[in-house]
Amino acid sequence: MTRGEEMISEFDSALAALEHLQLQHYSDADVRHIVERLGSKVERFFKSAIFPGSATTETFDVLINRLKSIGISKAHRGRLHALRELYNLAKHDPSQAIRLKNTMHSVLEARQSIQELVDFKIGMTAERIETVVSRFLWISAYDVYHAGVSEVYVSLPLTKEVFATHLDVFWIKGLEWDELKAELLETGSFFYGSEHFDPEVYDRFKEGDFINAGVWDGEYRNLIQIMSKYDDRPTAGQLLPFLRRDHNYVAVLTAIGLAGVDVARAASSSLTKDALEAAILDRADQVYAMPSEQPWVKKAADDLAELIVQLPFASWPQISGPFWNLWNPKPLTTAATLRKEAQRYVIYDATRIVIV
Repeated sequence: MTRGEEMISEFDSALAALEHLQLQHYSDADVRHIVERLGSKVERFFKSAIFPGSATTETFDVLINRLKSIGISKAHRGRLHALRELYNLAKHDPSQAIRLKNTMHSVLEARQSIQELVDFKIGMTAERIETVVSRFLWISAYDVYHAGVSEVYVSLPLTKEVFATHLDVFWIKGLEWDELKAELLETGSFFYGSEHFDPEVYDRFKEGDFINAGVWDGEYRNLIQIMSKYDDRPTAGQLLPFLRRDHNYVAVLTAIGLAGVDVARAASSSLTKDALEAAILDRADQVYAMPSEQPWVKKAADDLAELIVQLPFASWPQISGPFWNLWNPKPLTTAATLRKEAQRYVIYDATRIVIV
């Protein structure tokens, strides 16, 4: 299913729910609930599919008006504004009743306008939906003054007794920390500073030349892609090679997993295992800052490629992940699992890549 098809499906579900209310007694709250849910999804659709990469500060109103610049008529923009106004009313003005008849009319007209955007394949509306893998993580940074670099750790929050498990580490040029931080903040998924931590937890970050810490609450792929752009691989290799990312087994498996999903989903035709492995290693190096110099990195790519090629090519566009099953692991049904003995990857539920 594409992003556009999913949005049209949401409209159809909302219209079905509204039509159901016609057959019974209903309250104002029943209509508001349907409008709020749909309005929220349409606003997100504009920011993620119609105008992907929009600044978090841009409002729904501004994005609808921007349709004029790509040739969308005033009539279509007006229908979308009508839905936006209804959505705002449902959220912010409980004193004014929302009528079922008017709501159905607005939703139906807005659906027609959204269909217009989908038919013209505007933005990313024609792209297939990718399962977003989000995580709640800690990001902490430390200066290494004598080398002119900073260490940036990506950690899994655990109990206060255990504190944290480092999932990844990046060495970046010291002068680039502010630039990296700004790019993370721009995503809307990064929350920076001590106010986002329990004081006792934050105090435990304070060792060495601690800069600051923040919380990442969003798509893991996006986080690693951003941080990889700043990875200062040569310096890390010269200082402490065993602390480089390719010596952290979780970072290796994750980077290879991310690259494997990217390559498989983008493939226009089935690949041999060797071709798939090579493409995964190249993607991991170029996008996720994971070099293929170490034998265990190549082994991870070989293992993952061997699993993916066993899947029907028709299912490759639906591959998602990677998902971690390392901490508090859940049992995976053997019958639904594709795995080779001693591998750290599992293909579960037909298309989900899981690290075990």
